[in-house]
Amino acid sequence: MEKCIQKGAAYGFLFALALAILFVKHKIVTPFDGGYTTEYVDVFDYAVSIMRYSVIGGLTGAFIGFLIDRKNKDDSMEME
Repeated sequence: MEKCIQKGAAYGFLFALALAILFVKHKIVTPFDGGYTTEYVDVFDYAVSIMRYSVIGGLTGAFIGFLIDRKNKDDSMEME
């Protein structure tokens, strides 16, 4: 049981980390009179936002792993 939950948490964390690196904005572009200005987010704030999404993904993966393990356990009990 614990192995399925641990795998779900690890894979969920890594998958969410990869998606967060790809999609979390690291700069803010603001239009003004005929042009644009670009402000970059601090590295600490960027890293914290990426880790926040990764932890949420890990918890979601653990929950999904728990549900899958529970379903497999129920199916094996019915076969006996």
